[in-house]
Amino acid sequence: MYESHFGISGPPFQLSPDPSFYFDSQGHHEALAALRRGLTEPAGFVVVSGEIGAGKTTLVRTLLAELDSAKLVVGQVLTTQLDDAELMRAVAMAFGFEGDSAGAASAEDVDRNLQAFLLALAKEGRRAVLIVDEAQNLERSSFHWLVRLEKGHSPTRIPLKVCLVGQPELRDLVASGDLLDLRERIAVQCHLGPLALAETGAYIRHRLAKVGWKGVPSFEPGAFEEIFRWTGGIPRRINLLCNRLMLSRFLSATTSIDAAAVAEVARDLRAEIGDTSPLPAPVAALPVLDDLVATPPSEPLDIQLLDPGEPAPRPAARPRKEKAPVPHRVDFDIDVGLETTIDEQAPQPTLPAGTESRPLLCVVGGQGEHVKAAALMHAIAARSELPVTLLVRCYANSAFERHKEMFGGLDVAGRLVNLGIAGGTYAGRAAELMKRFEFVVDHCQPSAVVVFDGSDAALSCGLVASRKGLPVLHVGAGLRSGSSADASDITRRLADQLSDVLYTTEAQANQQLAQEGVAADRIRFVGNTLADALQIALRSKLAVPNPRERLGLPANLLNDRNGYGVVILDAAANVGDRQVLAELINILRAVARDVPLVWPMHTRTRELLAKFKLDAIVASERIATLPSQSYPSLVQLMSNATCVITDSWSVQEEATILSVPCLTIGLGQERAITTAQGSNQVVGRNKALATRAVWDCIFNGGKRGRAPDLWDGKAAERIAQHMSSFLAARRNAPERLNAGA
Repeated sequence: MYESHFGISGPPFQLSPDPSFYFDSQGHHEALAALRRGLTEPAGFVVVSGEIGAGKTTLVRTLLAELDSAKLVVGQVLTTQLDDAELMRAVAMAFGFEGDSAGAASAEDVDRNLQAFLLALAKEGRRAVLIVDEAQNLERSSFHWLVRLEKGHSPTRIPLKVCLVGQPELRDLVASGDLLDLRERIAVQCHLGPLALAETGAYIRHRLAKVGWKGVPSFEPGAFEEIFRWTGGIPRRINLLCNRLMLSRFLSATTSIDAAAVAEVARDLRAEIGDTSPLPAPVAALPVLDDLVATPPSEPLDIQLLDPGEPAPRPAARPRKEKAPVPHRVDFDIDVGLETTIDEQAPQPTLPAGTESRPLLCVVGGQGEHVKAAALMHAIAARSELPVTLLVRCYANSAFERHKEMFGGLDVAGRLVNLGIAGGTYAGRAAELMKRFEFVVDHCQPSAVVVFDGSDAALSCGLVASRKGLPVLHVGAGLRSGSSADASDITRRLADQLSDVLYTTEAQANQQLAQEGVAADRIRFVGNTLADALQIALRSKLAVPNPRERLGLPANLLNDRNGYGVVILDAAANVGDRQVLAELINILRAVARDVPLVWPMHTRTRELLAKFKLDAIVASERIATLPSQSYPSLVQLMSNATCVITDSWSVQEEATILSVPCLTIGLGQERAITTAQGSNQVVGRNKALATRAVWDCIFNGGKRGRAPDLWDGKAAERIAQHMSSFLAARRNAPERLNAGA
């Protein structure tokens, strides 16, 4: 999200192991040499242990990248307390056996098929390498089975190399008395410690150089030492802290990182993940790291934990930028119902000369429309020539209260119109909405009506505005699912046809509208306002203390070695049918074995789970359910997730903007641009495909893609700029006609 701000080509501090970012520290260099020796033998075990985030998986993948892929078949298994039968099936899947068939076959059949597979490789002059990650979690029976598999049941030697990767407990496990057979078959064993202080700066510069860094952001004297102080030299912790530092500099529009900024962000990050360990002691005065990075120490430091000490003084609070003053204010908080009274003496706004005196009506329905409206209203408020904006809420939902933080500084409470539509048939709701909105239009005499995404609310209110000769400005026009029979697409097309200005999120939408006969002068390609909303949410997020405790998540959930996944699953087609929902929960259960899941759940979904008697199944797994979250909290969860699993178009867009791998699950269609260019991939209801996709997220970082053109956080500014010229032209049109007369 911040790459363009710093002029780099990609994210330099992703948490997933990537051999192209391998940093040859002294400890990693020695371990890699030992592994090379271990793999020269055709069989046997290699054991790699180290602290969480020390770079074990990157080391192994770097080694495999050196080998001849034509003669090598690699299988990777991520384990979470598997016994021998479960591990056997996981290995079968890792080497390409179909998950469903492996699951249905007996353990004997799976074992026999694996042996046949390895023998077939031997006849082809190829060999297999099995990587078992998180191996310290394996049960004893699994280690015994691995030894039998590596030995083979045939007198012919089966060329299988098993690489066990795990945390420091793996060393103790291998040394235990009941695993003598395993210990005898170990070809090489190595342990990775943290980077030394002098290597930390070199590591950071190395990763930045991989994405074209040219000195922006700059690291001031003392910054590298402070990063080492807070991370202990663990590469994963360095990546996590540096990624957050880059994000904080982007959000504050600065390009310099000093020691005070490191300490401030590190404290926020500790609170976010619920780290209650003692604060690290200050690093003793040392030469500037720039003088040391080229000369690593002769012996690497084996620092497992930093000694606790007095915390460094918190830097003085930085002066906040003054918010752009709201150019005019009107108190207009009404609820439009069957019996409505409006104070005719309500104070009227005082407007600067040359400003449109009639307000804009910004119409919103669901959650996504609220956050996009917030971003647009911020941009409108920053332009003094634009009129006051009233937020018209169509439905009786909790969206405004839930996302109230997004409207901070806008005094929106005095500009709120609640239409309160709830219940009834679709046609009945639409008729009542049009009736109530017409009343508001007649009273306010707006200059224009703004609608979003071709929703039901956009169509109903757009029709009223169009009939009264008011311009309709449509944000998010031209979106289509691709199905001509889709009811939502019909609504979107109708909303597009009645709009005077159509603001599109992507070039494909422009083409779609042109094919449907919309004149080119009505279409404006401005980008995605959701990117603007994400930036507002992220700025808000940086001030949120200890979200893990605030959300009530289990103590170890956000500290899992593989991170966590976020589930957003609310579409009626997926949660309203018991059979479909049960199938999707079965997929989530399988995924949760590899990465724990956080599921912010809509009240309707929670009620359906209870109705279908599926709630107990969810509660028994590594799935933490939460109430629906505020937008900043949701973005906070998503921005740090290993992956996102969803059926929502908006979430697919958000994941793409945040560069977080996204799996589209269940029934329904994907947001096309997020699969073509972004981080989204479709797994539908295929459990094996979902499992492999999550493994790819853990081992390789998953699909990241890129943000589409103009999804840069400035779409609302472009819309506000065009609105200014559009309204000015309409305001001046009568003057030109009178002058001509």
